[in-house]
Amino acid sequence: MSAVSAERAVGGALARESWPIMVCSVFVGFLALLVSQMLSADGWLALVSGRLIAHEGVPHHDELAALTTGRAWVDQQWLGQLAAYGLDSVGGLRLLLVANVVLVAGPFIAAAVYARRRGTTPVTLAIVLLAVFLPFVVTAMNVRTQSFTYLPFVVLVAVLSRDRHMNGWVVLSVLAALAVWANVHGSALLAAGLIALRGAVDLLSSRERSRVAGVMLVAPWFFLLVSPYHVHLVSYYGSTAFNSSFSSYLGQWAPTTFAPVSASLLVLVFATVWMLGRSAAIYTRYEQCLLVVAVLLALLAVRNWAFASLVLVMLAPRGFDRALRSRPPRPVPAVGGVVAGLAALGALVGVIASLSASRADLTHDYPAGAGRAVAAAAASRPDAQIYAGIPFADWLLWMHPQLAGKVVFDVRYELLHESEVKRLALFDAGSRLESPLGRPVIYLLDPIVEKDAVKGLQPDVRTVYNTDHAVVAVARNGQ
Repeated sequence: MSAVSAERAVGGALARESWPIMVCSVFVGFLALLVSQMLSADGWLALVSGRLIAHEGVPHHDELAALTTGRAWVDQQWLGQLAAYGLDSVGGLRLLLVANVVLVAGPFIAAAVYARRRGTTPVTLAIVLLAVFLPFVVTAMNVRTQSFTYLPFVVLVAVLSRDRHMNGWVVLSVLAALAVWANVHGSALLAAGLIALRGAVDLLSSRERSRVAGVMLVAPWFFLLVSPYHVHLVSYYGSTAFNSSFSSYLGQWAPTTFAPVSASLLVLVFATVWMLGRSAAIYTRYEQCLLVVAVLLALLAVRNWAFASLVLVMLAPRGFDRALRSRPPRPVPAVGGVVAGLAALGALVGVIASLSASRADLTHDYPAGAGRAVAAAAASRPDAQIYAGIPFADWLLWMHPQLAGKVVFDVRYELLHESEVKRLALFDAGSRLESPLGRPVIYLLDPIVEKDAVKGLQPDVRTVYNTDHAVVAVARNGQ
């Protein structure tokens, strides 16, 4: 192909796909703006746990938090944590953030590419991408072990959605990937469910009765236990995925309600239900089930939005085209391709600019001075316990490893009893301040998220560090 022909082909592709390209470019650019906010409690926990695993091996009992010291710790995500720590060890936080941008943006774009390959029109796809844009960003942008699973999830859905018999080698590959996934993040439970669902659908189909389908129905649940923790993972999933107290006290685990951030996803969810009533026939039985699963995931918990969004992007647009009897897209003017190309280039420049910022700018929500103030106060009181709010606990352990065993608790809620989770929620809301868990002498709190607790503690503490991002206070009585 000549250079001129190649240039025309690229220009034609950009023009043809201009709407999805522009939405995906804006998505990547938006992620670039949020790079400094990608490190949160889950990301710091991944680094702390990864360092522990690298130096001491897979943990079985907790030694990091004072409240849970000695309790059994099933660290299901150990491999994902080790990977996060490895990225930081090789290239520091900047490499970890670069990887996270790729791990979040890549699956979003891959889901869009899959939808186009299935025949949806570019405009319909762009509208669906816009509908999931904010919900996906909100629940997927942070550095965490879950980030490693988004692309495998897209691939899994694509493989399982094939309208043909699943041969043994494909099933074996899927199960092998699940065995690795089971050591990276708890969403392996969802992956196992989708594999088993395909097996059940095939078994119920008269033309698909086979031993392979039976294997897909049963085997995933055993592959979930391919881990250093083997059968103990059953209790882990029981204390996380099926823990009713989480949905009562933790926002990410709560059911979806109408709010500005969830509005577009809810509209898409109910539009999908309507669409299935009109054009379900274009989908295989398994794809119909997947869309129902996506609807349920989106409604059951906020933390499910990312996975529900990916399924909806991959499958829903084609059904909307049929339900709305969308006409074939008209040729897009060449200027559309130019705009799409400029948008993609702008997104790339934005990512590079954001990630070239200094370490202090990338972690401005975690002021180093606050950590030093806590460490100094702890050094003068060797037996003092430290109450660090959820945003700071694991960051404090990452920056000052000598504080392990002194921080009252961290983000590993699965190690806490229901009564303890409730007391933590009440403390953050400014209630039960007289009896926080443990006997803390030093407090590190977020003045915005935990403003009620900060206000309520004022009569009994002396503030030694105070900025817009962190407050460090020491009990006046030195108990």
